[in-house]
Amino acid sequence: MKKSIIPLMLILAGVLIIALSCEKAQEVLGITISGHVTDEGQPVDGAFVLLLDKAEITVSIPLSNGSITGSNGSYTIIRVDDGTYFIVVVKDENGNNSYDFGTDPIGWYGHPDTLTGFTIPDSVIVSGQNLSGIDIDELYVETSF
Repeated sequence: MKKSIIPLMLILAGVLIIALSCEKAQEVLGITISGHVTDEGQPVDGAFVLLLDKAEITVSIPLSNGSITGSNGSYTIIRVDDGTYFIVVVKDENGNNSYDFGTDPIGWYGHPDTLTGFTIPDSVIVSGQNLSGIDIDELYVETSF
């Protein structure tokens, strides 16, 4: 009887350790926003994914308040506070870590405009839970305001 309880206790201890580790990881990451970035069906590697308070990007905006896409186009923004945000992607072509109008391709999380073909930004609302599937599937270079 004692021998059969010991493996069960070890399994329960392992499950408890894993559960506590997951809680600690979630505590460190906080609320997250995640998704994929593609352009013409291909993953975009090394692009900056930014969290903005309004659907507006300005020249020379710092590219430090977000995440960077991996080789498969995936990204995760961690420690996101509750609020309403717009998600924009910037592919920094010259590596100067700021947005250069007319040079750096950008893309928004949103829906396509049937007249222009560009993406109309949609907001995302963070309210205590992780958001996933926030995908951006088109980048373009802006040439006029």
